[in-house]
Amino acid sequence: MLIDRFLTFLDVEKKEPSLSYLNELIHAHQTKVRWETLSKFIDYENLSPADAYLPSMDSYIDRIINKGVGGTCYTLARGFHLLLSELGFDVNYLFMEPNHLCLRVDLEGEPYYVDVGYSAPLFKAYPMFESFEVVAPAETFTYTVMESKILVERNPGPTKTLNPEPVSWSEIEAHIKGTYDWKDGFAFQSLKLFGYLDGVPVSLRNHELRIFKESGFEDQVLNPEEVMGWVRKFDVNEEFYKKAVSIFVKRKNVKPY
Repeated sequence: MLIDRFLTFLDVEKKEPSLSYLNELIHAHQTKVRWETLSKFIDYENLSPADAYLPSMDSYIDRIINKGVGGTCYTLARGFHLLLSELGFDVNYLFMEPNHLCLRVDLEGEPYYVDVGYSAPLFKAYPMFESFEVVAPAETFTYTVMESKILVERNPGPTKTLNPEPVSWSEIEAHIKGTYDWKDGFAFQSLKLFGYLDGVPVSLRNHELRIFKESGFEDQVLNPEEVMGWVRKFDVNEEFYKKAVSIFVKRKNVKPY
């Protein structure tokens, strides 16, 4: 039932595992599930470190459907791992230094890199050991296979190193707990929403909006009413957003956005 609800939200039918079906699922997830930091704030306030501050799968999928949110890489990768596993895919977790979680899917003896938690322009699976580059309005994403490592470079953005060998969930939990740092944690520096609105990548960071167009960035500074207008365009529950704002304001000791 849980997976059926997830598939219904993604508007994808249940099929036998294949590369074309995997790519269909990735594309649907990337376009419909939001990358955001709001739920990370709320989970830290409400959940236990024993659970690595992560919600149950029931709660996670419920708020994707009913709150319009998704999460950062750890929640997104865990949710997509569950979906793929239940659908019969051979799927494992991969860790990228520093602090990023993605997936490895093996199909007919071929390993594939799958990443739905990076807010990157990746809409399909890529052969694990083949270099590639994706050029999109938001960024250039370069995946370089080297003799001893795989480099993942984002321009603009960071460079990370991917370990192609699967890791267990217990290994990952310590990394997850370490990200809950209100002073230095990457996800705790801003209220951020990222997603595709009518196919166009859009980022809302605090009160700053960025629309990624083919011709370049379009930036706007928004007033509070305009911020909430865009929250609605993202289909994010307004009360959920306001709760995240109140936590952020309290923890960071800043003015409300």
